[in-house]
Amino acid sequence: MSERPELLLPHGLEASLACSEGAARRVLLVRHSDRPASVPGLSDTDFGLTEVGEARARWLGRRLGDGLRWALSSPLRRCRRTAELAGLVAEDSTLLGAPGPFVVDCPRGQEVFESHGTPVVVRGQIRGETWGCMRALEEGAASVVRDLLGRLDARPGTGLAVSHDAIVMPIIAWITGETFADRWLDPLDGAILTPDELIWEGRSFEVPR
Repeated sequence: MSERPELLLPHGLEASLACSEGAARRVLLVRHSDRPASVPGLSDTDFGLTEVGEARARWLGRRLGDGLRWALSSPLRRCRRTAELAGLVAEDSTLLGAPGPFVVDCPRGQEVFESHGTPVVVRGQIRGETWGCMRALEEGAASVVRDLLGRLDARPGTGLAVSHDAIVMPIIAWITGETFADRWLDPLDGAILTPDELIWEGRSFEVPR
Protein backbone atom coordinates (compact mmCIF):
# COMPACT_ATOMS: atom_id res chain seq x y z
CA MET A 1 0.00 0.00 0.00
CA SER A 2 1.25 3.48 -0.85
CA GLU A 3 2.15 5.76 2.06
CA ARG A 4 1.25 8.83 -0.03
CA PRO A 5 -2.51 9.43 -0.03
CA GLU A 6 -2.39 11.45 -3.26
CA LEU A 7 -1.21 8.33 -5.11
CA LEU A 8 -4.16 6.20 -4.08
CA LEU A 9 -6.96 5.48 -6.52
CA PRO A 10 -10.35 7.19 -6.08
CA HIS A 11 -12.47 5.45 -3.45
CA GLY A 12 -15.29 4.77 -5.89
CA LEU A 13 -13.00 3.03 -8.36
CA GLU A 14 -11.40 0.96 -5.60
CA ALA A 15 -14.86 -0.16 -4.49
CA SER A 16 -15.74 -1.12 -8.05
CA LEU A 17 -12.47 -3.01 -8.49
CA ALA A 18 -13.21 -5.02 -5.35
CA CYS A 19 -16.70 -5.87 -6.63
CA SER A 20 -15.40 -7.01 -10.01
CA GLU A 21 -12.35 -9.02 -8.94
CA GLY A 22 -13.90 -12.32 -10.02
CA ALA A 23 -14.90 -11.15 -13.49
CA ALA A 24 -13.20 -13.07 -16.29
CA ARG A 25 -13.68 -10.07 -18.57
CA ARG A 26 -13.90 -6.45 -17.52
CA VAL A 27 -12.83 -3.03 -18.74
CA LEU A 28 -12.15 0.06 -16.67
CA LEU A 29 -13.59 3.17 -18.32
CA VAL A 30 -11.74 6.03 -16.62
CA ARG A 31 -10.83 9.65 -16.91
CA HIS A 32 -7.12 10.24 -17.57
CA SER A 33 -4.78 10.86 -14.66
CA ASP A 34 -3.98 14.32 -13.25
CA ARG A 35 -3.11 16.96 -15.83
CA PRO A 36 -1.73 20.48 -15.38
CA ALA A 37 -4.21 23.31 -15.10
CA SER A 38 -2.39 25.08 -17.92
CA VAL A 39 0.92 24.95 -19.76
CA PRO A 40 2.36 28.10 -21.38
CA GLY A 41 2.57 27.68 -25.13
CA LEU A 42 0.52 24.47 -25.26
CA SER A 43 -3.07 23.99 -26.29
CA ASP A 44 -5.39 21.87 -24.17
CA THR A 45 -5.01 18.97 -26.61
CA ASP A 46 -1.23 18.82 -26.00
CA PHE A 47 -1.28 18.59 -22.20
CA GLY A 48 0.48 15.65 -20.63
CA LEU A 49 0.32 14.67 -16.95
CA THR A 50 1.68 16.23 -13.80
CA GLU A 51 4.32 14.41 -11.76
CA VAL A 52 1.61 13.22 -9.39
CA GLY A 53 -0.53 12.20 -12.36
CA GLU A 54 2.27 10.06 -13.74
CA ALA A 55 2.84 8.42 -10.36
CA ARG A 56 -0.87 7.66 -9.97
CA ALA A 57 -1.06 6.13 -13.46
CA ARG A 58 1.84 3.83 -12.56
CA TRP A 59 0.04 2.97 -9.33
CA LEU A 60 -3.06 1.97 -11.32
CA GLY A 61 -0.93 -0.41 -13.39
CA ARG A 62 0.51 -1.98 -10.24
CA ARG A 63 -2.97 -2.27 -8.75
CA LEU A 64 -4.24 -4.15 -11.83
CA GLY A 65 -1.13 -6.30 -12.12
CA ASP A 66 -0.76 -9.08 -14.66
CA GLY A 67 -4.51 -9.14 -15.28
CA LEU A 68 -4.26 -5.97 -17.38
CA ARG A 69 -4.20 -7.30 -20.95
CA TRP A 70 -5.31 -4.53 -23.32
CA ALA A 71 -5.89 -0.79 -23.50
CA LEU A 72 -7.77 1.78 -25.54
CA SER A 73 -7.22 5.51 -25.32
CA SER A 74 -8.38 8.84 -26.57
CA PRO A 75 -5.74 10.03 -29.06
CA LEU A 76 -4.88 12.98 -26.80
CA ARG A 77 -1.50 12.89 -25.09
CA ARG A 78 -2.68 12.82 -21.45
CA CYS A 79 -4.85 9.77 -22.12
CA ARG A 80 -2.20 7.87 -24.06
CA ARG A 81 0.31 8.63 -21.33
CA THR A 82 -2.02 7.36 -18.62
CA ALA A 83 -2.33 4.00 -20.37
CA GLU A 84 1.38 3.83 -21.13
CA LEU A 85 2.35 4.41 -17.50
CA ALA A 86 -0.20 1.83 -16.39
CA GLY A 87 1.79 -0.63 -18.47
CA LEU A 88 0.39 -0.82 -22.01
CA VAL A 89 0.64 0.97 -25.33
CA ALA A 90 -3.00 1.79 -26.02
CA GLU A 91 -4.87 1.51 -29.28
CA ASP A 92 -6.29 4.92 -30.24
CA SER A 93 -10.07 5.21 -30.16
CA THR A 94 -11.82 8.28 -31.51
CA LEU A 95 -14.91 7.18 -29.54
CA LEU A 96 -12.95 7.95 -26.37
CA GLY A 97 -11.90 11.40 -27.57
CA ALA A 98 -11.12 13.67 -30.53
CA PRO A 99 -13.98 13.96 -31.37
CA GLY A 100 -15.59 11.34 -29.12
CA PRO A 101 -19.07 9.85 -29.31
CA PHE A 102 -21.12 12.98 -28.72
CA VAL A 103 -19.89 15.95 -30.76
CA VAL A 104 -20.99 15.84 -34.40
CA ASP A 105 -20.17 19.45 -35.36
CA CYS A 106 -16.60 20.01 -34.16
CA PRO A 107 -16.28 23.79 -34.81
CA ARG A 108 -19.62 24.42 -33.10
CA GLY A 109 -18.69 22.01 -30.29
CA GLN A 110 -15.43 23.85 -29.63
CA GLU A 111 -17.31 27.14 -29.56
CA VAL A 112 -19.87 25.79 -27.08
CA PHE A 113 -17.24 24.36 -24.72
CA GLU A 114 -15.15 27.54 -24.85
CA SER A 115 -18.08 29.90 -24.30
CA HIS A 116 -19.93 27.95 -21.59
CA GLY A 117 -17.18 25.86 -19.97
CA THR A 118 -17.04 22.09 -19.64
CA PRO A 119 -19.06 21.80 -16.37
CA VAL A 120 -22.03 23.71 -17.79
CA VAL A 121 -21.96 21.80 -21.08
CA VAL A 122 -21.62 18.34 -19.57
CA ARG A 123 -24.31 18.86 -16.93
CA GLY A 124 -26.62 20.30 -19.58
CA GLN A 125 -25.93 17.34 -21.83
CA ILE A 126 -26.81 14.93 -19.01
CA ARG A 127 -30.14 16.78 -18.65
CA GLY A 128 -30.83 16.28 -22.37
CA GLU A 129 -29.34 19.42 -23.97
CA THR A 130 -27.54 18.78 -27.28
CA TRP A 131 -26.28 22.36 -27.74
CA GLY A 132 -27.01 22.11 -31.48
CA CYS A 133 -23.84 20.11 -32.09
CA MET A 134 -24.12 16.84 -30.14
CA ARG A 135 -25.81 13.49 -30.37
CA ALA A 136 -28.44 12.70 -27.77
CA LEU A 137 -27.06 11.29 -24.51
CA GLU A 138 -28.40 7.79 -25.13
CA GLU A 139 -27.11 7.59 -28.70
CA GLY A 140 -23.58 8.71 -27.89
CA ALA A 141 -23.22 6.74 -24.66
CA ALA A 142 -24.60 3.56 -26.23
CA SER A 143 -22.04 3.73 -29.05
CA VAL A 144 -19.16 3.53 -26.55
CA VAL A 145 -20.80 0.79 -24.47
CA ARG A 146 -21.49 -1.33 -27.57
CA ASP A 147 -17.89 -0.95 -28.70
CA LEU A 148 -16.48 -1.94 -25.30
CA LEU A 149 -18.85 -4.89 -24.92
CA GLY A 150 -17.82 -6.14 -28.36
CA ARG A 151 -14.18 -6.02 -27.31
CA LEU A 152 -14.95 -7.85 -24.06
CA ASP A 153 -16.44 -10.72 -26.06
CA ALA A 154 -13.07 -11.39 -27.66
CA ARG A 155 -10.56 -10.40 -24.99
CA PRO A 156 -10.16 -12.14 -21.62
CA GLY A 157 -8.73 -10.40 -18.60
CA THR A 158 -8.88 -6.71 -17.75
CA GLY A 159 -8.91 -3.88 -20.25
CA LEU A 160 -8.32 -0.17 -19.69
CA ALA A 161 -10.19 2.51 -21.64
CA VAL A 162 -8.83 6.01 -20.94
CA SER A 163 -10.99 8.97 -21.88
CA HIS A 164 -12.12 12.38 -20.60
CA ASP A 165 -14.56 13.68 -17.99
CA ALA A 166 -16.82 15.05 -20.76
CA ILE A 167 -17.19 11.52 -22.15
CA VAL A 168 -17.04 9.23 -19.10
CA MET A 169 -19.50 11.26 -17.03
CA PRO A 170 -22.38 11.22 -19.55
CA ILE A 171 -21.93 7.47 -20.06
CA ILE A 172 -22.11 6.85 -16.31
CA ALA A 173 -25.10 9.20 -16.07
CA TRP A 174 -26.99 7.38 -18.84
CA ILE A 175 -26.66 4.00 -17.11
CA THR A 176 -26.84 4.94 -13.41
CA GLY A 177 -29.02 8.05 -13.29
CA GLU A 178 -26.23 10.05 -11.59
CA THR A 179 -26.70 13.74 -12.46
CA PHE A 180 -23.30 15.06 -11.29
CA ALA A 181 -25.18 18.18 -10.23
CA ASP A 182 -22.92 18.87 -7.24
CA ARG A 183 -19.86 16.75 -7.97
CA TRP A 184 -17.30 16.09 -10.69
CA LEU A 185 -15.34 13.05 -11.83
CA ASP A 186 -11.85 12.98 -10.34
CA PRO A 187 -8.76 12.03 -12.38
CA LEU A 188 -8.51 8.23 -12.76
CA ASP A 189 -12.08 7.79 -11.54
CA GLY A 190 -14.65 5.95 -13.59
CA ALA A 191 -16.67 2.77 -13.85
CA ILE A 192 -16.10 -0.89 -14.69
CA LEU A 193 -17.98 -2.65 -17.45
CA THR A 194 -18.37 -6.43 -17.56
CA PRO A 195 -20.43 -8.46 -20.03
CA ASP A 196 -23.28 -8.42 -17.49
CA GLU A 197 -23.21 -5.08 -15.68
CA LEU A 198 -21.70 -1.67 -15.09
CA ILE A 199 -20.16 -1.18 -11.65
CA TRP A 200 -20.03 2.40 -10.36
CA GLU A 201 -18.80 3.23 -6.86
CA GLY A 202 -19.18 -0.42 -5.88
CA ARG A 203 -22.80 -0.67 -7.03
CA SER A 204 -24.07 -2.77 -9.92
CA PHE A 205 -26.28 -1.39 -12.70
CA GLU A 206 -27.95 -3.11 -15.61
CA VAL A 207 -26.55 -1.99 -18.95
CA PRO A 208 -29.24 -1.00 -21.50
CA ARG A 209 -29.12 -3.20 -24.59
